[in-house]
Amino acid sequence: MSDKPAPNKSAPKKKATRPKWQNIIWRIFKIIRIPVLCVLAIYIGLWIGYTKLGHQPAAEIFHISTWRHLYDLVFAN
Repeated sequence: MSDKPAPNKSAPKKKATRPKWQNIIWRIFKIIRIPVLCVLAIYIGLWIGYTKLGHQPAAEIFHISTWRHLYDLVFAN
């Protein structure tokens, strides 16, 4: 009997490399996904709170007068 190990027929395969443009796109996606998800969560929360719970028109979410009025209500002396 020999002390040599049997040759491994299933050698580890090399990881497939992506083209450079795919790596760049993937990095951009990884960087912007959290801020995009945060903005989306804020919008959904505003929509649910203002439209569904407050029974107001959804278009008013984007009016600055709505948020100025809300600010005045919260921080009134």
